[in-house]
Parts: sequence; C-alpha cells; structure tokens
Amino acid sequence: MNPATLAPEVATLGLAIGLVFSLACYLTTNLSPGGMITPGWLGLTLVEDYRRALIVVVMSALTFGVVKLLQRVVILYGKRLFAAVVLTGVLLQTTLFLLIQSDFPLLFSHQTLGFVVPGLIAYQLVRQPPVITILATSIVSAAGYGVLASGVLAGLVPTV
Repeated sequence: MNPATLAPEVATLGLAIGLVFSLACYLTTNLSPGGMITPGWLGLTLVEDYRRALIVVVMSALTFGVVKLLQRVVILYGKRLFAAVVLTGVLLQTTLFLLIQSDFPLLFSHQTLGFVVPGLIAYQLVRQPPVITILATSIVSAAGYGVLASGVLAGLVPTV
C-alpha cells in the first residue's frame, strides 16, 4: 500500500489496536510483546511499507547485540538498563538514518516512534527469553496488522 494514501488518523488507530492486543497478550501470558506500543507501530509500518518493518527488526537485533556486549563491561539493571537499551537503539537508528536518508528518504518519513521502537523491542529481549519475546511480538504485531489492513481494504480506515 502506498504510504501517502493513509490519513494521519491511521497512526492513532494503529497504535490503539496494537495497545489492545498488547494488553491482551500481557494479561493472558504475562509476556510483553516488545513493549505496549511496539505491535501497533509494527502493524502500521507493515501497512505503510514493509521495508520500514525490516529496518526495525534489523536495528532491534543490532541493539540487542550491542547491549549484551555492553553488559559485559557495565553493570546494567532497572532504569539504567532501560535507558541504555533505548538510547543505544536511538543512536543506531539515527546513524542508519544519517547514512541512507539521501538514497531512501521515504523509509524514514514521519517515523518518530520508529527511532524508539528498536530499543523497546531489544529491552524486552534482554528481560525475557528472546525466542518467546520474538514469538509474542510477531503474533501480536501480525494481529494488529491484520485488523488494520482489513480496515484499509474494506474502506473503513480513513485515507487521503
């Protein structure tokens, strides 16, 4: 789908759908699917441009790896861990943005949350078993994407 055809209200709708599914996942399994806003953001990103979602996945894995290496030399727990993981994700995402924005400007258009989401996913990967976190994030994001994409295809979601 073309990202230019989606109305700005779709982002709010996508995040709300993701929040509902995230909360349901957390309440039924006690697992965080990469954070509360992450599945909604990934679902919305998949509707707009799947390449953005691939960037988030790659940057999340890279952030996870960097933080695991960082934990070998720095004591990280609690709020320090959260701040370190999110800051690492933002720094890596910003570096990628600066490197490829001139060649691929549409990959980063209106993606403020996209700079934070890799850190949120990586934080949950550090706190929970990684395979289960990936599975929960994938399932909840796919559910949010399915609802949002169905609304777009049915004409129920506002477009420009």
